[in-house]
Amino acid sequence: MYHAAGLALLEQSERLASQITEMQYKLQPELLKRFGENGRKQTLQDTLYNLKYLSESVQMKSPLLFANYITWLRTLLAGHKVTTEEIAVNLRCMTEAIKQQIKPELCELIVPIVDDALKQVSLPLAESMSLLGTDHYLVDEARQYTELLLRGDRHTASAMIMNIQQKISIEDIYLHIFQKSQHEIGRLWQTNQINVAQEHYCTAATQMIMSQLYPYIFSIARNGRQMVAACVGEELHEIGLRMVCDFFEMDGWDTYYLGANVPKRSVIDSIVDRQADIMAISATMSFHVYLVKELIDDIRNHEQSRYTKIIVGGLPFNIDPELWKNVGADGHAYNAKDAISQARELMKIK
Repeated sequence: MYHAAGLALLEQSERLASQITEMQYKLQPELLKRFGENGRKQTLQDTLYNLKYLSESVQMKSPLLFANYITWLRTLLAGHKVTTEEIAVNLRCMTEAIKQQIKPELCELIVPIVDDALKQVSLPLAESMSLLGTDHYLVDEARQYTELLLRGDRHTASAMIMNIQQKISIEDIYLHIFQKSQHEIGRLWQTNQINVAQEHYCTAATQMIMSQLYPYIFSIARNGRQMVAACVGEELHEIGLRMVCDFFEMDGWDTYYLGANVPKRSVIDSIVDRQADIMAISATMSFHVYLVKELIDDIRNHEQSRYTKIIVGGLPFNIDPELWKNVGADGHAYNAKDAISQARELMKIK
């Protein structure tokens, strides 16, 4: 029933988004004066995204996913002068439109999830603080690295990392510099302090610098274990899974990174051909979680891949600590280091 409710939202999404936008602009006609016709078009587009996230949350029976998305959206839209009340009105219009367009038995599964998100909207919005922190290991290095990337100086950032790697482990560089920096850059984009081009530049620069460390990573002795890794859907955020693969390489595994948007049949063929011990699947966007479940179902239904252990990771699984069970995985990792621990436990490696 939850799956049917989520699919109903997707099937009706365009009609629902149009109705919700119309209802909101009747209730708040001042929006047209403030944002113009382009603002109305943006409201329609944003509402379509909201319904997409809601559909995923319903299908996976995870109210946390939609509530967390709405909290994230509040921070994002605050930078564009959209108020919390305007988001709340959109959600209330969403409830009304869903009740009119979706079957009552499915509404009973959808509306409580929207209500949970509305409760989050009523809470004060937490101040957006730097994710680099002040007291963690290598905090000064993480701050300097991030500032260099934001200035567009990837060459100095690279030289800095190559110098540091002579003194500290590559694992610590990944966890305490690269990962912290990526999180902070994401926060700066969300709060409208940098644009999407800067965010993409910083990510691409970090991927390039990571590649310069590969001679050190791939020189480690092999342990005979195989790992295949893939992102589902059209994921643009692949760097987290690349870090996971590098950690496995540093632990002696042979990894086979497939990237994003790979057909399920090709993923299964890779598992079989490589005789993979572990399959790592990543999803950054909440509306891709059901694709994770579908991929896992296909892997389990194939005679030659069904016994491969599967670890999932990414923001949705960090938000809802029970979500990995709902998609049928064997484990969930919060970061690259945790992924190694999970793999060793699943494979009973001491």
